[in-house]
Amino acid sequence: MSADTPQKPGSGPGPKGGESHPYGHNHPHSHDPGHGHSHDHEHQHEHDPDHGHSHHGPGDALGVMAKTPPYEPPPTPNASASEDAGSVALAEALQSSFVIVRVLLAGLVIYFLASGVFTVSSQERAIVLRFGKPVRTAGQVEVGPGLHWAYPYPIDEVIKMPVAQLQNVQSSVGWYAVTPEQEVAGIVPDVGGSLNPASEGYAISGDGNIIHARAIVRYRITEPLKFFLNHREGAAVMTNVLDNALSFAAARYRVDDALRRDVAGFKEVVMRRVNDLVVAHDLGVTIEPSDILVAPPRQVKADFDAVLSAEADRSKAISEAQGYANRVVNEARGQATARVNSGETDRNRMVQAVSSEAQKFTSLLPEYRKNPEFFRERLLVETLRRVYTNAQDKFFAPLGPNDELRLQLNREPAKPEKKMLP
Repeated sequence: MSADTPQKPGSGPGPKGGESHPYGHNHPHSHDPGHGHSHDHEHQHEHDPDHGHSHHGPGDALGVMAKTPPYEPPPTPNASASEDAGSVALAEALQSSFVIVRVLLAGLVIYFLASGVFTVSSQERAIVLRFGKPVRTAGQVEVGPGLHWAYPYPIDEVIKMPVAQLQNVQSSVGWYAVTPEQEVAGIVPDVGGSLNPASEGYAISGDGNIIHARAIVRYRITEPLKFFLNHREGAAVMTNVLDNALSFAAARYRVDDALRRDVAGFKEVVMRRVNDLVVAHDLGVTIEPSDILVAPPRQVKADFDAVLSAEADRSKAISEAQGYANRVVNEARGQATARVNSGETDRNRMVQAVSSEAQKFTSLLPEYRKNPEFFRERLLVETLRRVYTNAQDKFFAPLGPNDELRLQLNREPAKPEKKMLP
């Protein structure tokens, strides 16, 4: 058969052998064992001017067909190839998505487990609640300082309890309205026409007067389980306890006693009431020294200040008078004591002198009775010897039986010498 002789459809080597199609279509196909098809379609179209149709003359060797009928090629696999490529891309995308999902799930698991790690400081204790019930660790409910782990919320809930820190609770139920800035700066708000009970707190004293009172109570949590588990809000309970104590103390004191006369007693009643309520409610805290302030209403503060000033002047005058009285009484008592002591001394000296003289005369009495005249002469001589010994000037005057002796014991003062003026 010559090269120009057309081949019938289906004759000769077909596309399966990878031979060139009689109409110029080469279809090399490679099949993998897994039935995955990778199709390389190389379409080489060689068209002559007559669209690939060769017309043979009457001298053709076959002489059978005067005109070759048009050949219709089989449908190309372009649609199935596109579907296979999309499936491969989808499979690769799903595989990549699965890898990302696995990484995200692993990260979420790690984050979930790591979120359960918590730290308890040296001044804290912690309680782990699992579905609302305390979890015991080594027989104890409290968790000590250090690094710990629990299931994340909502399985476990960790409640940290400050046990060594000093806690404060403040009551302003009986105090006038003030902003935090004014309180820090020490500024008293402007006084209105009258007290507004809707916005300002106050307390009623035992005699029906209005006073302002507030307190800051310091406490330490000594039994955290009671404080945090037995009460929904332990700090709120402490605030209510302090409010109750202030109202209780104010109702038992007169206004003057609470503001001036017995301020220390008022504070003592407040703190005693706080301790009683803490024990009654079993809060598990220990009360520390606290601050309590009592003040009159601002609307009548000037009148209270005037009363305080008058009280201060009165106390000053009484103190001065009492000091003067004490000084005079002490001086009089000193003088009386001195005179009594002097009299006692003179009495003792006189008694001793008289006793000595009496003892002396008692001892000389036997001698006197033996020879009275001689005893008198001897006493006279002894007396004169003592007198003469101490006398500066001595005068002798012989006297007769009828002579009279007159003595002038004091000398006449010496007359000053007259000096002649030059």
